[in-house]
Amino acid sequence: MSTLHIAIDEAGNFAFSPKGSRVHVFGVAWTFDPEPLATEITRLRFSLLKRGIDLQAFHASTDEQKNRNAFVQAIATIGKWKFAGLVVEKAKVNPSIRRPEAFYPRFLCSLLSFVFRGSISANASRLAIFTDTLPLERNRESVQKAIKTFCRSEMKGKPFEIFHHCDESNCWLQVADYCTWAFQRKWEMNDSRTYNQLNGQLHATELDALQAGVTRYY
Repeated sequence: MSTLHIAIDEAGNFAFSPKGSRVHVFGVAWTFDPEPLATEITRLRFSLLKRGIDLQAFHASTDEQKNRNAFVQAIATIGKWKFAGLVVEKAKVNPSIRRPEAFYPRFLCSLLSFVFRGSISANASRLAIFTDTLPLERNRESVQKAIKTFCRSEMKGKPFEIFHHCDESNCWLQVADYCTWAFQRKWEMNDSRTYNQLNGQLHATELDALQAGVTRYY
């Protein structure tokens, strides 16, 4: 049985105004073989601990640049995995779908379906999806419902499981965090450095969910 492992992360906020983030980003990283890269991330963490650098987990937005460089170098070259993203320009989001219970099914499911269809779905006989616990504290029911809706639609009776882990316990959530951060830096800050470093693992150019949208609400 081939289990596809998908780790999900997001960046941005639900402040739909000029004071909020310009975009909301969903990122996913996936693999059929999670062990090699997870082992390398653990090895890297312990090598830093031996030098007195105490990291419980790697986190892109707060890591020192030297540690960020080391993490990106590790994940860019080791393991068979891919990542993809979806970017939502928040000023184009219709007010009727800004609530989490509408927002997550509309956009998160779109990204998951984009990733899963084609050869990936054909090779997957079981699906394991992982999310961080922190977003669920805010939008637990909406996130869970969106993922279950996707799984029931796409798996067509094949088994799936959804896990909510803290970043420290799951190296693949740390990978998804870095990939999502790379999308966010590119779109919010016009900084493509990390995005370019990870380009070899990029499944496809990130989806611009509302590219065709012409109405701006603020």
